[in-house]
Amino acid sequence: MDENGLIFTLSGIRGRAEKDFKFNTVKKIAVAFGLLIDGTDKKVVIGRDTRPSGTLIEQAIIEGLILSGFEIINLGICPTPVIIHTKNKLNIPVGVIITGSHNPQQWNGLKLLSTKTFLNSDDLEIISIYLENIDLNSYKKNQSSSEQIITNLNPITDYIQDLLSYVDLITIKKKNNLRVVIDSGAGAGKLVTPKVLSELGCDIKLINNDLLANNDFPREIEPIKENLKDLIMEVWHGKYDIGFAHDTDADRLAIIGENGVCYPEDIGLALITQYYLKNQQYKDKEIYFVTNLASSLRFEAIAEKYNANVIRTPVGERFLTEEMENLISNSSENRLVFGGEGSCGGFMFPYFNNTRDGIFAAAKIVEILVKTGKNISQLVAKLPKYYSHRVKINIKNVDTKSLIIKVKTELINEGEKVEQIENDLRFGHGMDWFVLIHPSNTEPVIRVISEAKRESLARVYCEATAELVNLSIS
Repeated sequence: MDENGLIFTLSGIRGRAEKDFKFNTVKKIAVAFGLLIDGTDKKVVIGRDTRPSGTLIEQAIIEGLILSGFEIINLGICPTPVIIHTKNKLNIPVGVIITGSHNPQQWNGLKLLSTKTFLNSDDLEIISIYLENIDLNSYKKNQSSSEQIITNLNPITDYIQDLLSYVDLITIKKKNNLRVVIDSGAGAGKLVTPKVLSELGCDIKLINNDLLANNDFPREIEPIKENLKDLIMEVWHGKYDIGFAHDTDADRLAIIGENGVCYPEDIGLALITQYYLKNQQYKDKEIYFVTNLASSLRFEAIAEKYNANVIRTPVGERFLTEEMENLISNSSENRLVFGGEGSCGGFMFPYFNNTRDGIFAAAKIVEILVKTGKNISQLVAKLPKYYSHRVKINIKNVDTKSLIIKVKTELINEGEKVEQIENDLRFGHGMDWFVLIHPSNTEPVIRVISEAKRESLARVYCEATAELVNLSIS
């Protein structure tokens, strides 16, 4: 965190909208981004979610990018997956996405994109250093008119057309009689997901689609069970087949079954994974599923059944993107690579979009329901059974790296085989159980996550590990 109160994370920069993202601070970030990007092709794509605070942040970003000599392609309010898809399709070298993602309304953020994925921690560290030394008065405003520098573009139609080429559109439209509720949470996904599912032939009802009169969001933003009571009740009482919910930038997806059950975030990803592995089209391919250390063991269980490979990365979308890129570039055409982070439900299919995409995930779930003729609860019942448990530990004013070393030593002394990737510790026993100790990249907490085939064991492993962390702190 720098002197402005901004938090630099693996996925960009976050802060409180009115307190930390002051106009000139944001403008300096854009100038610092320009200093970092040293190239002849000074094009940048920008877009934002629906947070009211994004309007002023967008203006500051644009002014800073103009000072840095960028030509700007402005997508306006647009989901993160659509922004990244457009950046890649138009071969634009870098991008800035203004979004607080799943964080509460009083927060906002900047996702900064390099050629292939998000900026790495070294790049963000350079930007934070630049921030301390930038004098905006020393930059002369580009004399070109803003009309020459800024191009406004609506990419949604092109995104939808490309997405539909990756589903069995003809079969789905012919057989689809699904009734679907979409809770966009008044986020940017409201501009795209209803159109996609309508193209697939779904009968759609929209809820929580607009900001309230005071510009507040109609529900808490993160699409988790406690924030989706409206959607759960609508699906249950209206006898709908399924409900979908996004966060403000639609890289996440939550699923409500026809029985009113809000499924864990990784269930949708597991259903899509199994669907691809069962597909006869890919029987002769070498298949790699890429996910992070925190995702469920059910992915190994599914992959083993179909002789596929699972690769785990550190927690953070950038790591998955890089791993998929390496697997694809260093292979023949006889390889299929896809994946996602179980904690968010966003599916990553790099041949279409090399980012978490909650919109694409919703379309694939609809495809699965239509083509199997089964409801969501029947499909979930066939997945490998695992139970998870989580504990959050506050570690304010604690040296995280020293703590992790101490905890790792204690675990090894207790006979555990501990794998360390970055600051994460993971241990367990094959596909029976695991525990992950994960220091947050965005707040002063450690999350202890466990999973096992029995609910009681998941709880015991998690609580015991959390106690060990607390003892190490004290």
